[in-house]
Amino acid sequence: MRFVGNLNHTKIGYYAELFVYPVVVGGLFLYEVHRSGVALHPRWWIAAVCGAILWTLAEYLVHRFVYHKVPVLRDLHGMHHSHPSDLIGAPIWVSVVCFSFFFFLVARLWDVEMAGGATGGLIAGYVSYLLVHDAVHRWRLAEKSWLRNQRLRHLRHHRHPVPGNFGVTTGVWDLVFGTVIAPGHPPTGRNVHREDRHLPERAA
Repeated sequence: MRFVGNLNHTKIGYYAELFVYPVVVGGLFLYEVHRSGVALHPRWWIAAVCGAILWTLAEYLVHRFVYHKVPVLRDLHGMHHSHPSDLIGAPIWVSVVCFSFFFFLVARLWDVEMAGGATGGLIAGYVSYLLVHDAVHRWRLAEKSWLRNQRLRHLRHHRHPVPGNFGVTTGVWDLVFGTVIAPGHPPTGRNVHREDRHLPERAA
């Protein structure tokens, strides 16, 4: 969701979602508290967890099969690969449309409670993705931090000649579908690739 329309953003435009969407998630939470009382129904929490997990799968599938396969979007995503530190991203209305569609679809299939929980979890997953992706390209990270490991894994995605490591917030789906690129990692499928060259601390 980070490249459509006006690709180059100001800092305010690029980081707007990080401020807007936590408020949206909080609003969905407070709406449900108002509806059901202080103790939220377990099904809301279950829906939220499912939404967050669903985000990780959507992130992997969109990155692998849309950003790297669909001709026009592949070229646009290539701009990020070529200039990973630039503020290249989609206007916020793109994600607003996607999340609104998801909310109304779930509400139609189940109910508003499930839609609020699932959408809240999905958006929380998306915000996590935005933070992790920004961190791996721009933050100063401690040598042994989890985010630094995520950085090195993501840099292999940028630099390896064969596509892989499509997950940003988690590498689970790369393990499941055999698209891991990691030094010293045992093969889990025919698309696993090893990269033992030294990788720089930041993407160039």
